[in-house]
Amino acid sequence: LPLERFVSHLLLTVPVPSPGGQSIVVPLPSLTGPMVLSMPPTKDLPLLDLPFQRLFACLDVPSVVTIVLGFLALERKVIIMSTHPSLVLDACELLRSLLFPFELCAPYVPRLTQPFMSCLDFPGAIF
Repeated sequence: LPLERFVSHLLLTVPVPSPGGQSIVVPLPSLTGPMVLSMPPTKDLPLLDLPFQRLFACLDVPSVVTIVLGFLALERKVIIMSTHPSLVLDACELLRSLLFPFELCAPYVPRLTQPFMSCLDFPGAIF
């Protein structure tokens, strides 16, 4: 069978597992073992595949605490700039994960391009 058939089967017929619920086993005839789909419990730490070393290599601990507790938790504007675009995205994701168990209510724009710079003039929080 073509690869497209497997992808459409996964996307259209296999249900999404519920958080903390039972795993869903999808047999794959072309592989030796089945694919197991599961979701972590809702009270677990957020899934993040980024090392915190990247964040703390750029910012010291007091700066991170100030950004998370002093700005993000209080819904203030936070603008992170760097000459390395991938570093900005990683730093934003890591800072946002430190809000756990809370979630960010403000608009989250990890990469703001030149045409949308006027968004910074809007009242309210933006990250």
